Amino acid sequence: MEWVISIVVMLSLFGSIMWIRPSPRERMLSKIRLHARQLGFSVQIANLETPRGKGEMEPEKIRVPAYRVLRSDLSRDERDQWTSWQIFRTENVANQGLPEGWSWKRGEYQLSSTACEQIAALIQTLPPEVIALESSPVHFSVYWRESGGPEQLDSILAALQPILKAKI
Repeated sequence: MEWVISIVVMLSLFGSIMWIRPSPRERMLSKIRLHARQLGFSVQIANLETPRGKGEMEPEKIRVPAYRVLRSDLSRDERDQWTSWQIFRTENVANQGLPEGWSWKRGEYQLSSTACEQIAALIQTLPPEVIALESSPVHFSVYWRESGGPEQLDSILAALQPILKAKI
């Protein structure tokens, strides 16, 4: 009987240790987020309300990681005159100037045609796990489902550079 109790205690201790150990997915996310901080991103979990897609009655509310690049290169005048915009990977009628499968939530008809072309070019280079983009005078945000590893984050940052330099 003493052996049975000892084995049960040892198994419960072993189970507790295995329960607090990070899963492979958690270790990968930790690696990606550490790499993001090294690249200059801040990472937050954001609550988003997507625009209504075609045939949907209500917008979807989701929690998704937001990878943000702080805009420290804007002057006070540029910040005051900034046009904020937000786009989502969804089918909608508000899609002027965007590739198929993307829609505006905020900013449609407020940006120049050159800016829309640059945004469309950016979208073509992004991985399918990027579900939304947002630009404000404070930061540029990429809402990404965190798959593909740190290498994919490197490619996302490289794709963002023309937009960040153009201050769109």
